Amino acid sequence: MNWIGTDYQLMKQAINHSVINQKVISHNLSNIDTPNFKAKQAVFEQTLSNEMRLKLAGGRPSDRGGATKIVDRAGGAMRSDGNSVDLDYEMSELARNQLQYEAMMEQLNRRLGGLKTVIRGGR
Repeated sequence: MNWIGTDYQLMKQAINHSVINQKVISHNLSNIDTPNFKAKQAVFEQTLSNEMRLKLAGGRPSDRGGATKIVDRAGGAMRSDGNSVDLDYEMSELARNQLQYEAMMEQLNRRLGGLKTVIRGGR
């Protein structure tokens, strides 16, 4: 297995999830004053864990792209108007998601930079 076929695929899925997660968080925040709105969350970590186990076992990660599921967020306080969006929680998730995205992009850029160096013959 080469890096392009395995790690790249996992990074691509993780980056795509981060983009979807950003949209879900933004959607929650934009509906903070909507009565009866139920906060959503993007679920991906279990799929990523399964893909990593497959890779470690010598298999090839899938190219599904649709591995992220949008579900109602369980728990949390419900306001009297039926809305379950928590501003503090959403802002912390937004910051966490941004840091993960930046870390993944930095790692991807480093890996691609290394490939570029190899292609150029070490120059």
